[in-house]
Amino acid sequence: MPAPNGRIAKNRMTAMEKRRRRSGASGYILIAVIISLISAVVFIQIQDVRARLKVYEEQDMALDEQIAQQLERAEELNELEKYVQTKAYAEEQAHEKLGLVNEGEIIFRLEGN
Repeated sequence: MPAPNGRIAKNRMTAMEKRRRRSGASGYILIAVIISLISAVVFIQIQDVRARLKVYEEQDMALDEQIAQQLERAEELNELEKYVQTKAYAEEQAHEKLGLVNEGEIIFRLEGN
């Protein structure tokens, strides 16, 4: 039954408007919370990626150093290979391992143990 002066309808509208406003405000709060959570997760992921990047950069530097050492070792081996193919190396090995001597050399040996 309608109210003679229309007060009930006005009160109902006001209550409905209040509910809508509350649900709208709580919706904004919910959206803000969700955005905050997403931002926190993204921030944590960025920190994790930065930490892994630092580890990878350190590994890269260590590997670069190993590469430099191996290149030096390869150069030394190349030089050794050239030396092994010389007559001087063959004479040195014959003298040390076989005890051979060149003409005119005198060998002194210690008697003992």
